[in-house]
Amino acid sequence: MELKRLFDERVSFVYGPSGAGKTVLVSRAAFELAKEGLKVVWVSFNEGKESLHNTWTSFGWDPRQISVFDYPYVPQYKETLFNQVIDLAYREKADVFIVDGVEAIVFDRATADAFVKMGIRTIVGIEARYNPMGDIADVIIRLTAKYTSHATIRRVEIRKARGVGVTTPVYYMAILPSGPVLLTDEQTPTLEERRIPPPGLLANIIREVPLGTQIALYGPYQRISAMVVDAPNSIAYVHRPYQWTYFKKAKPKLVSIYEHRRLEHYAEKLLSRYVITLDAELVPRAYRRFRSHNAVWVDIYTAPPNPSEYDYVLYVDSRRIKVEHSPEPVETPELPLQ
Repeated sequence: MELKRLFDERVSFVYGPSGAGKTVLVSRAAFELAKEGLKVVWVSFNEGKESLHNTWTSFGWDPRQISVFDYPYVPQYKETLFNQVIDLAYREKADVFIVDGVEAIVFDRATADAFVKMGIRTIVGIEARYNPMGDIADVIIRLTAKYTSHATIRRVEIRKARGVGVTTPVYYMAILPSGPVLLTDEQTPTLEERRIPPPGLLANIIREVPLGTQIALYGPYQRISAMVVDAPNSIAYVHRPYQWTYFKKAKPKLVSIYEHRRLEHYAEKLLSRYVITLDAELVPRAYRRFRSHNAVWVDIYTAPPNPSEYDYVLYVDSRRIKVEHSPEPVETPELPLQ
């Protein structure tokens, strides 16, 4: 999802509870617009300048690309603050104007018209609750956060997008060390994505696959299937203590079946090129829907999986590895096991 396309040349409103990721989501769009040479001015009534700079620096973004002005939130001076903000936007000749905490000023149709007449291309408001500005905005985005014992799952809902075709109205946001990433359940790797060899002995059958590829192995012996895909730079999720011994090169991690909610594994995936799951038939499919293109995913079954859910399906027993499903023909569809 290209955030710049949503925010560019529009009055936008982003709202949601504290901690849902409003600031980092808008920050990413702001830096994308700044890279095009637009003057981005950020007025904050919530976070201080130092806090914003620390957040941006942690993502590897250059804070100098955005001009930040922080004001104290004084509810009884909404009219005065509004005039100050108008003067600031005019004085700074902003192309993109972001107000973090729009409830601190009087923000209505007249406000929006004033900014537009000044030639400001984009106005973005950020607020914890729904604001009257939402009625005049071209784009409305609602963020929510669900806190579990394993992860924070952030939901991004595009509720209004005037003049923009939105094919997927709901995304899930993961905050990585490189910044926020929006995910869907679509598994369509692009040509631009890096290609790497599949893990373990599969590299003898399939030369390379794009990051994000999903591979299923099934057969009567999980130990042998695990041996086939055991490889360095891998993490293996196992559900029984004895399965820990199946892996000699991969890093095993003992988890319950219900710990396979997609977004909880980012820390491990950043260190791992391959993610392996044993007893995949026991893990609800919904827990594996939101898989990014940062790793190759391998699910190990004992019964045949649904081939429509995977790019590759391979059968493994004590004698051979056999390719049963692949997006294109492979040169060696079967490999004997010694």
